Amino acid sequence: MNTLDAAGTALDMTQIEIRSVDGYAHVLIVSAVDGAEAAAALNETCAITVPTEPGTVCDEASHPAFWLSPRSWLLRVERGGEAAVLAAIRTAFPDRLLHATPYSDALHWFEVSGPHSAALLARGGFVSLSVDGLAVGCMKRTLFADVPVLIWRQAEADWSLAVERSRAGYMAAWFAKAGIPGQPAEYAPRPSSILTGGI
Repeated sequence: MNTLDAAGTALDMTQIEIRSVDGYAHVLIVSAVDGAEAAAALNETCAITVPTEPGTVCDEASHPAFWLSPRSWLLRVERGGEAAVLAAIRTAFPDRLLHATPYSDALHWFEVSGPHSAALLARGGFVSLSVDGLAVGCMKRTLFADVPVLIWRQAEADWSLAVERSRAGYMAAWFAKAGIPGQPAEYAPRPSSILTGGI
């Protein structure tokens, strides 16, 4: 199936794959002290690495950490892994200069990939998704399809989008209307569920 992008160029929508991924847990970390100082302390006491530069992601081991502000980060871990992180931070920082809270029920992830994925995503927002605008390995918080999202560029044509869980159905419907073959309009979360045909 072909459709046109904003510039009138034909997109082969069969070359785009979208996955609804519901298998992650999250921890929100907030610091009452300088961000660089907090990052160093987290690494030293809890072996957790968080980024210190805006728009960056520390993608180490199985828990990427996203920069949200100079003093706050989002840590993504495997489902069930948040309790250990919360306990480690509470033990290491009893004065609560660094505070961690569970955030697992707040977000849902969509993974978008394929050679025309950037053109599809460009329809939903005004952020430049070129490599110069959003480098591989970096993220941005922005509006996409009128919904606040975190967009993480994992590879040249591989993206992850985090949305509020309450908006996941709306986002699935937006992708369906974009012309992805086989994309159901209804949202039914399940671990790593494929919502479209393959690349």
